[in-house]
Amino acid sequence: MPKNVLLIIADDWSPIARCYGDTVVQTPHIDRLAARGTVFTRAFCTTPSCAASRANILTGLYSHQHLQFGHSHGPHHFRTGEDIPTLPAILARAGMASGLAGKDHIAPKETYPFTAWEVPTQPAKPLFSNRTIAACADRCLATVGPKAFYLQAASGYPHRVGGTFDPSVFEEDFADIDVSYDPAEVPVPAWLPDTPEVRTDLAEYYRFVTRYDHFVGDMLAALERSGRADETLVILTSDHGMPFPGAKASPFEAGHHCPLIITQPGGEGAGQRCNALVNWCDILPTVLEYMDVPAELRPDNLTGASLLPLLADPQAPWSDVTYFSHSFHEVTNYFPYRVVRGERYKYVRCLASGLNLPLGTDLFDAPSYKAIRATGGSPQRTLQRLEHHWPEALFDLENDPYETTNLIDEPALRPIVEDYRERLTTLRRQTNDTWLEVDFQEGRLPDYRS
Repeated sequence: MPKNVLLIIADDWSPIARCYGDTVVQTPHIDRLAARGTVFTRAFCTTPSCAASRANILTGLYSHQHLQFGHSHGPHHFRTGEDIPTLPAILARAGMASGLAGKDHIAPKETYPFTAWEVPTQPAKPLFSNRTIAACADRCLATVGPKAFYLQAASGYPHRVGGTFDPSVFEEDFADIDVSYDPAEVPVPAWLPDTPEVRTDLAEYYRFVTRYDHFVGDMLAALERSGRADETLVILTSDHGMPFPGAKASPFEAGHHCPLIITQPGGEGAGQRCNALVNWCDILPTVLEYMDVPAELRPDNLTGASLLPLLADPQAPWSDVTYFSHSFHEVTNYFPYRVVRGERYKYVRCLASGLNLPLGTDLFDAPSYKAIRATGGSPQRTLQRLEHHWPEALFDLENDPYETTNLIDEPALRPIVEDYRERLTTLRRQTNDTWLEVDFQEGRLPDYRS
């Protein structure tokens, strides 16, 4: 029997769902999926930017390796290296099929040779039409036929809609099922100021999370229509965290911490929760192992590991740290950093710390950022802290979850700093991180070229 994978991916979704403890949002489809599978509580994107994160998923490489440093569309024009093995190319060599339904945000197309490429262009803002992408998924599943397949189904939700576009144009997709939230009832993260503008912004975001939940239901229905649900592993996740200042396109936890739910055919492991520190470099090895891709066809430079052992036993041995690597968001949002994130401590190396954190266009234009500027931020995160980042920092996430106090010079923590610094340098050497040149020029790494 073929073994398939359906990856359903959101755009800008933090772990906001009932199965993740949120008591306000309505996410019935996501919660039913979670009850059938394993919920990962400490899963992280490696870069909180849409295109770079999707390339990370499809290559198993950090963005400084796959070279799609930031957005691929318009003037940003970042591209995955043409010699980089990608998931659809690997599967094609193995005689298997692949499909992309909905948002792509990867380039060039030749480097991602999906068997079926169904990226809608009509109607206006088609990625916010669940009905349109469901039809794309149906066509992908019909095209791949009886072969073992990987299908990536990608929604525009819950990304905020910018400009003058009115999302009500897709109300017919949500007749009798759309949910509006009372701004007075939505929880405000402590790192945002609690103002009417922020609450209204969050209420609209919650509405879009529920629209994404319906997208999840539509994709699972498409899989059922294909008759192949009983042989398909389902992975549910997001490219990165919520589209608010101090989350998306930033080194803070809220930008990297993402939902990850995996269900196996037959309901094996239903209702499990896993606290292992995993990141998106682990997704491609998981897909390759699950689909039984021959070892000789798998890239030999992957840094991640298959998550299948954790599905069998959420307490299985696993690394005590995970890593992040970010360089760009939009081409104007240059803010490179590398991170080691452990069980309690987080080490951050900012490689352009002389710059204030630049905001993506949608974040700068958002009501929440206007409120931050008007109020100076919240007690847990001021505007100055949002913008300013140290060259090196160590945070105690247990006692300082909002990353306000830099402990890099704390004598008692020197062994942790030295350990994490060495681990990060080792990973960067192994993955040929071009930004090691910054460390060299700053005198932090005198021998990296040797």
